[in-house]
Amino acid sequence: MKDRIRIFRIANIILFFSTIACLICYDIFGGLWLKGFTSSWFVALGVTNMVFARKVAIADTRIPRWILSGLILGMLADVLLSPAFLLGVVSFALGHTCYLIAFFKLEKPCRRDLFCAVPCMTATLILCFCTPFIRVEDPVMRVFLGVYALILGTMLGKALSNFLAEKSTFRAVMLLGAFLFWFSDIMLGIDMFGRPSRLTWILCSYNYWPAQAITAHAMYHWVTGKLAENR
Repeated sequence: MKDRIRIFRIANIILFFSTIACLICYDIFGGLWLKGFTSSWFVALGVTNMVFARKVAIADTRIPRWILSGLILGMLADVLLSPAFLLGVVSFALGHTCYLIAFFKLEKPCRRDLFCAVPCMTATLILCFCTPFIRVEDPVMRVFLGVYALILGTMLGKALSNFLAEKSTFRAVMLLGAFLFWFSDIMLGIDMFGRPSRLTWILCSYNYWPAQAITAHAMYHWVTGKLAENR
């Protein structure tokens, strides 16, 4: 068992840094195909950790399945965002919803969720609609942005709530991924609907792809955590 855990730990390290290496290449060379290729690495990382769960005979894999679904939708959104922006936003929203479902599978809804999620949702809505950084004139797009902001804020709040309920490595990694998602999406909003700049693009991209890779890596800690429980 120790050898198997070590093999998958090494695989996680290789796939994580492959994602970052491809991100740097995409930053330098650009191109839709390279963007999709970069995203394929964090999906490969998620698939690897799903295989890990199967190899060590974890019976209930609902949480990693939802996470993997979110990773796949995230990769699809990356490809769609430039040629079909609204479809890309919808795919991102569905991906974040998959992560949110995974969080609720981990911890059932409770009062603490409200204390964590409401401030996160409020802050996200204020940044999207009440600041000069993001300006959306199209009414349909404003509805999309509002729904997306609520999902994004809820996801971050639930991740924080879960971590406060139990301070495990898996929950800490998922919280880190959720925060990086939140920050990168705010930067994306500024870049798309505010004053785009090289800085906002860097802050968006160099937080988004690590966020996806970190979330995929969290599945490894979920598996090792389950193994520790079963000992």
